[in-house]
Amino acid sequence: MTLIRSLPSGPLDIVGDVHGQFEALQNLLHYLGYGPEGRHPQGRRLVFVGDLVDRGPDSPACVAWVMQACQHGRAHMVLGNHELNLLMHEPKDGSGWFFDSRAAKDARQYAPWQRQENGKSAVTAFFRQQPLVLQRQDLRIVHAAWLPEIIEELSRPEYDGRCLLELCREWDAELDCHVRHAPWYDDYLDEQRRYVHGLENYREVPPLLCATAKHDVYRSCRHPARALTCGIETVADEPFFAGGRWRFSVRRPWWNDYHDAAHVVVGHYWRQWYSGRAAKHRREMFTVPPHHWHGARNNVFCLDFSVGARWRDRKRDIPPSRSVHRLAALRWPEKTLVFDNGDCVPTEA
Repeated sequence: MTLIRSLPSGPLDIVGDVHGQFEALQNLLHYLGYGPEGRHPQGRRLVFVGDLVDRGPDSPACVAWVMQACQHGRAHMVLGNHELNLLMHEPKDGSGWFFDSRAAKDARQYAPWQRQENGKSAVTAFFRQQPLVLQRQDLRIVHAAWLPEIIEELSRPEYDGRCLLELCREWDAELDCHVRHAPWYDDYLDEQRRYVHGLENYREVPPLLCATAKHDVYRSCRHPARALTCGIETVADEPFFAGGRWRFSVRRPWWNDYHDAAHVVVGHYWRQWYSGRAAKHRREMFTVPPHHWHGARNNVFCLDFSVGARWRDRKRDIPPSRSVHRLAALRWPEKTLVFDNGDCVPTEA
């Protein structure tokens, strides 16, 4: 497979993180003008920024629809961190629809949902064929972070045709070797031994595990696939609970150092469309209104408007029509946002 591929020419509709919200996806496709099989009367094509799966009520249906559309050339996608977790067989929060080992634990939070009872090999085979990056002269798409040094490295001929799983295993082995020689490694092992069993319990607030934070920051910056799909991090001021566990490192707004002319569209960062106070660990990410481009040149746009949090609505009996969490698409080159409730909003620099 090729880790970096070319975007098709012509107009595109770029879809943010879906996270198993199949009904929202179908509503969004309707307002974008797509037919049931992903055809558009004007020849537009879909591009998904990754994180199709986990936490939502019907991840299997989302994957099946996108898989069919991609196979017929009507859609394209890049891998998100949730697809990478699935490929690496790392069951994490919200992946119980696919991994039996997480089914019971996740059902308490995210049920009712559909589980992938059959066809798991087809799902993994499809994800294994998807790239990390899509680009053309005017536009770049990656799930979390456009990092020039990593993009340049993955563009080298020796990576062409390599299996992403094999590469990830090689990168993991190399990182494990380096981590064992880090000055904080013994402290990291001690912190894990003492606290690891309680890190998924939000009621047990741990201290700031500094060595664990340094470990997570190191791995986020040095693993090429993780860096592009998860973003790069820095040590947090205090522990916070997110994604089903306590965390000690926070995401860095890499776009403040992005100076290229080409626009970049990402997902991943749980942007808020509605007014309200963001969680403390997210307050430094976005300093502009939610319909604005951001970054050093105002040419980066995060398209993830937190539809993955609609499981909270289900627990509170809030219907999708009243949800503050949205699924969005960015029409290119029009630079217009379309939401799953039909709202259309022009973006601004």
